[in-house]
Amino acid sequence: MNKIYRIIDANLNRIAEGLRVIEDITRFHFENPKLTQDLRSFRHEIRKKFVDLDGKLISSRDSTGDIGKKISRQTQLDHKNDIKQLVTSSFKRVEEGLRTIEENLKVVGEYNRSKEVEKLRFSIYTTEKKYSKLFIKALPAGIYGITAEKFSRGRSNIDVVKEMIKGGVKTVQYREKHDTKSIKQIYEECCEIRNITRGHNILLLVNDYVDIAMAVDADGVHVGQDDLPIAEVRKLVGEKIIGLSTHSPEQAQRAVEAGADYIGVGPIFKTDTKESVCDPVGIEYLEYAVANVPIPFVAIGGIKEHNVHEIKKKGAKTICLVTDIVGADNIAAKVEKIRKIMMMES
Repeated sequence: MNKIYRIIDANLNRIAEGLRVIEDITRFHFENPKLTQDLRSFRHEIRKKFVDLDGKLISSRDSTGDIGKKISRQTQLDHKNDIKQLVTSSFKRVEEGLRTIEENLKVVGEYNRSKEVEKLRFSIYTTEKKYSKLFIKALPAGIYGITAEKFSRGRSNIDVVKEMIKGGVKTVQYREKHDTKSIKQIYEECCEIRNITRGHNILLLVNDYVDIAMAVDADGVHVGQDDLPIAEVRKLVGEKIIGLSTHSPEQAQRAVEAGADYIGVGPIFKTDTKESVCDPVGIEYLEYAVANVPIPFVAIGGIKEHNVHEIKKKGAKTICLVTDIVGADNIAAKVEKIRKIMMMES
């Protein structure tokens, strides 16, 4: 029976370690007090259920002679690409540990305790489901800023981004065409903007250039109807945010089905910001998106200070103004003024 207690002891430690990893991420990365407390309570509860077996468990322990250490050193499957993978693997570690303890308790005649552990196992499945909601990528409400150096009155994209952030923009999309700058110049600008946005906790999306978005570790990419399909972009960017421009209800539904994280809805009004842009889709498509699109969206195209309140009244939570912001005398002041308009009661 000593070997069984050794299995139980090893898995209790494995569970505690996995829970602590998740708990610390919840506390320091997501800053979620409720889930942090739930995880801490769970960790304490599992320990309390075995406090009367501490003597048997500790005496059965043999860390020095554990053959698993050598196997672990030879295993190359422990790489984690991001926080989500780390959390997922930690939950699996906890769940597998609970199942192992549950089954081994039956061998030593601890059937009632085994059923208690079974309840804990199902409880942690529920917690994992709740936790998964923390990874749902939300487009921040407010002003969605886009660079447009052509309309910035001689100011660089870097300076424009700094001023937009100063005014209160929560999302910045870097948009620059290859016919105006070299790929190297675009990459270097994105590098600098990435540093600026990261320092202010601002979402950075790169328009069209999936490779540059990955190279500078942007938060995501935005593509158009004639760019790579969403499924192919997803293969390249993994869990990063993918936005897609849409101009009709049909395109919106296809975007949702393809797995876009958000869509652009527009152009609402006539716009000269982009060449070869389609005709305005009008308020009707915006109203459709508000009522029918289950993912976040940004209203875009021809929106100015004088009509932004109308767009907000229709239900848009995230709104993009391009030339009205980048071409303003004082960009920060302009952004702040528009933000106040958006906060007005409908």
